[in-house]
Amino acid sequence: MRKVRTLRGQITASGGKAEKQLILNDQLINRGLRVTGFFVWPTRASTSQTQNITAILSYAQLGSADIEMNAGDNTQFGWAFQAQAAEAPPQVYASSGFFNQLIDPDHIINRDLFVSLRSSTDRTYNYLVVCELMELTDNEAIITIVKENSQSLE
Repeated sequence: MRKVRTLRGQITASGGKAEKQLILNDQLINRGLRVTGFFVWPTRASTSQTQNITAILSYAQLGSADIEMNAGDNTQFGWAFQAQAAEAPPQVYASSGFFNQLIDPDHIINRDLFVSLRSSTDRTYNYLVVCELMELTDNEAIITIVKENSQSLE
């Protein structure tokens, strides 16, 4: 039986940036979460305002740096984004969720999880992270920790 967990809340961009830690390391390395959905949307949809959203799920803090969505960075594994001019109506894509989302299917979180905003319009956004609970062997847990630290497995 699949066990689904959701993490949801709000995050506020200031100066185009924000960061929030969603999961703390609980030292239970044999339990993990696989993210299956990542959704970010404004608290109020408006066609009269320009809004840009760039959200990143990562194993580590991005800090105050101007870090972009980077699939080459192993600490990043989920991205949600939208750019909307004030004249264009908001787009909702039923097939992939709200706005645009990309999730690396080959990852498991067993320590820390962060959601970060970069180059986003200053306002408050909602987020929803959908996860599947996983039981890990000792070997799987070690490999996951190595991947979290951006070390190559090759």
